[in-house]
Amino acid sequence: MNQGNTAVDQDINLASLLNILWRRRLLVLGLPALGLLVGVLYGLFGTRRWEATVTIRPGITAFSPEGAPHRQWRLKDITRFYEKRLYRPELARRLGLPPASRIVIQSEYVAQSLQDMAGGDVITLWTTATSPDLAAALLDTSLTLFAEFAEADTISSQIKLTRDGLLLQVRLQEVRLAALAQEEQRLNLQIASARAESLIVVADSERLRLDLDRLAQEQRHLEQRLLVLREEEPRLAADLTQLDLALRRLTAAAATEREVAADIPSWVRRDAVLDSGSVLESLTRAKLLVQQALGHNRARQDSLAFAAEVIRLDHAKLEIHRETSIRAKVRDADRKIGELILSRDTELPAKRREIDNTIDAARVKLSTIAPLQRVGTTVVSDRPVRPRPLRAILILVLAGGAGGVCLAFIWDYVSAHRREIFRS
Repeated sequence: MNQGNTAVDQDINLASLLNILWRRRLLVLGLPALGLLVGVLYGLFGTRRWEATVTIRPGITAFSPEGAPHRQWRLKDITRFYEKRLYRPELARRLGLPPASRIVIQSEYVAQSLQDMAGGDVITLWTTATSPDLAAALLDTSLTLFAEFAEADTISSQIKLTRDGLLLQVRLQEVRLAALAQEEQRLNLQIASARAESLIVVADSERLRLDLDRLAQEQRHLEQRLLVLREEEPRLAADLTQLDLALRRLTAAAATEREVAADIPSWVRRDAVLDSGSVLESLTRAKLLVQQALGHNRARQDSLAFAAEVIRLDHAKLEIHRETSIRAKVRDADRKIGELILSRDTELPAKRREIDNTIDAARVKLSTIAPLQRVGTTVVSDRPVRPRPLRAILILVLAGGAGGVCLAFIWDYVSAHRREIFRS
């Protein structure tokens, strides 16, 4: 009997609930419809906002003697800067935003293993803004503000010392580069001087060649004159022999003067015999002249032979001097020029590359010196992240439905028990 009554009560209660929902259907359906309308209007007219994110970590503030980086700032120093909103006033001023702008940049500590990311743990920053450019500018400018804040802090003095040390290294290497440029100019001058000396040596060699040619010509001239004298000597000796024979015949009275004159040389007959003087006296004078001519010929031969020998020796001596001294100077000049060119074109470029590499390494270190270091670039969403109309509509419709149901039951209960509720 009791079980039957319980079933009846449950049917009555469920029916009464459904009856309440039906009677208050305007509330049950109206509030979700109102939520739907509000969600649609929010999606259509709500302010669109884009999201920007960037990953950072403590920057390199110094280097060990071995070149290993040292990071002086800690993660909590960075997150505290963003948690306390220390960036707000200056960030609004630099971006031209109203001073009352409530700029919010969230920071999240992200633990990374050393194997996953060089430098260890990182921090992710994100914010939203009414445009993609403004969202990226908020993060980029906030990083600049933190760098300035860190530079002004006493703990960042190590950054200044490291930067000054690297700049000093760059200046020293630039001084070495300037010295190499001067060294290259000096080598160019030495090469030009060596080439001038080589030209002088070549000119000396050419002068010696001309001297050798002159001596050779003089030697040939003397040899030709000597040849003429040598060819003339037998003729003079033959004339002397004929004159001797003529004088003997004439002296021995073996022949008359006319017969003797026929046997003597024609130039003697012309010059001596045919004149009006005595034949014997003329032959004697002619013999004396021939003897003098023969002696002079032999003396000239000896003199020319000596002169030719002297010239030959001078020629040989100049040739030896040319072969040894001049050509050795030419080889030395060529070797010196080659060494200077090798030093200029090989050693200097190698030294310059070494200095350039040192400067590049120092500048790379300079570029990495900072309180903060980015991991990647600032990423901005392609589409607005606010508003989210579908989620807003779903939440408002569900909230409106739940609120409508609750309000319907409350309204019905208040209507049914208003006398007891409002009884004084």
